[in-house]
Amino acid sequence: MARKLLTLSGTILLISAFTIANDQDLRTVTGVVTAFKTVPLSSVKIYASNSKATAFTDSAGMFSIRCAEKDILTISAAGFSGKKVKTGKDETYMIDLTYIDNEDNFREATSHGHISAGLLKQEVETKAARDVKDYSKYKTIYELISSEIYNVRVKGTTIVNTKVRSFDADPQVLCVVDGVIVSDISYITPDYVKSIEFIDDVGATLYGAKGANGVLKITLK
Repeated sequence: MARKLLTLSGTILLISAFTIANDQDLRTVTGVVTAFKTVPLSSVKIYASNSKATAFTDSAGMFSIRCAEKDILTISAAGFSGKKVKTGKDETYMIDLTYIDNEDNFREATSHGHISAGLLKQEVETKAARDVKDYSKYKTIYELISSEIYNVRVKGTTIVNTKVRSFDADPQVLCVVDGVIVSDISYITPDYVKSIEFIDDVGATLYGAKGANGVLKITLK
């Protein structure tokens, strides 16, 4: 019995020594998780692959976690694109997650408490306004199209697809302004244009035969 107790005690001491030594190989790193570069995210999960530790951000987006000298932090938040970060000599990490605006992501991000609905809506609108290009340098809508859109050629007030997709003699593209098919866009001044894109793939099939040569979609401010 004494020999068994001695063996058991030795095993416990060995496990304890290994645990202490293993713990000494770990270190604490801190960080802040944000979205839109400046907005802190709450309740974001941070998992260290090597140390197996898990932490969550507080209301200020801050976290603290024990990890190995060289570890991989997996950052995940519902409604946001996840991210992996390799730890090195730095003790503090600034991590910004990407948000792609859609109904599902909005619901997930807000219901999990990462960000309030009001703040998320505000940031999405601010980003959209910031991303709007300034087309006021162009004199006409046709000059804008000629300079900004590839795969089309402007002939006076006619816009044609340089990659003809139909057997029509005139490969004129379909113009859609704010979701409405129009035959004339000459009234549009460039500084009123919010966005413009040319679609000549499967997306153009939504417009049937009219979109056979591609669709020029213009959204106004």
